[in-house]
Amino acid sequence: MKRLLAILLVLAMCLPANALAAEVHIIADETALPAGWAEKELFRITVIDTDRSDAMLLECGGEKMMVDGGLGTYYRRVFKVLDDKGITELKYLYNTHYDGDHLMGLTAIMNSGLYQVGSFLSAVREDYKDKYEYHVKAVRAARKRGIPYVQIYDGDVITLGDATLSVLRCDENWGANNRSAACLVQFGESRLFLSGDCGNQVLEYFLENRDHALLKCDIMKAMHHGINGIVQEFLDVAQPELMFVPNKSSNVKKSPNLKQFIEMGALFSGDGMIVMETDGTEWYVWQYPNWVD
Repeated sequence: MKRLLAILLVLAMCLPANALAAEVHIIADETALPAGWAEKELFRITVIDTDRSDAMLLECGGEKMMVDGGLGTYYRRVFKVLDDKGITELKYLYNTHYDGDHLMGLTAIMNSGLYQVGSFLSAVREDYKDKYEYHVKAVRAARKRGIPYVQIYDGDVITLGDATLSVLRCDENWGANNRSAACLVQFGESRLFLSGDCGNQVLEYFLENRDHALLKCDIMKAMHHGINGIVQEFLDVAQPELMFVPNKSSNVKKSPNLKQFIEMGALFSGDGMIVMETDGTEWYVWQYPNWVD
């Protein structure tokens, strides 16, 4: 299939099998960062509080991208984060799958005309017609703004500064969530697994069909907002020091499986925006108070 060379999509996973784990430190806020930290080359992920939806800003080497954009209800929160950082250019908008709670915020970014977008990356083909037209509307917005559309496949690798995002996908016909374009982010020895809305069935598929060295990570996003829990077999292989959940911890009453992540000491972005930074050997993680509009 045709690739857009300009965004450096390649077909090989490039993660070293003997990658060392990076240490994860939870701190109160950015004032507790070690001296000289800001002068280092860093990778940063900001998990925006969009309640029970996914919206993540990734930054590295002066380049920025969004992985999903949250529900349209919260697009102003996404815009505020971008604007407060003075961001006017995004190298990629990366959509894991076409559900509205992942895609609507990205469509709002494109429709706004406020941000220059290099490419719109999606797990599905451009002409796909989804029931609620979330994908259709995103494609329409991309075309209106002249933003190149690129379908991403299992095994593709994209770059953001010196960080690599290696795409992991299961193409079994198990539904849109399970065909999410998950990815493993690597910066130096630091590794982050972003799972989209993959279910446990897909995690088991990865265990059976992928080199386990490619699944190890320091930090992992709970898939599908944590509502299905996570199988221990995958945790035993991935061995994340920290989990984060795009949801509110108080939603445990509606989704009892969230209790597993509460007991693991996971951070919930619905309880306040999460920032995670690494220099390639250590992570520093902190959380802001709950968002008040």
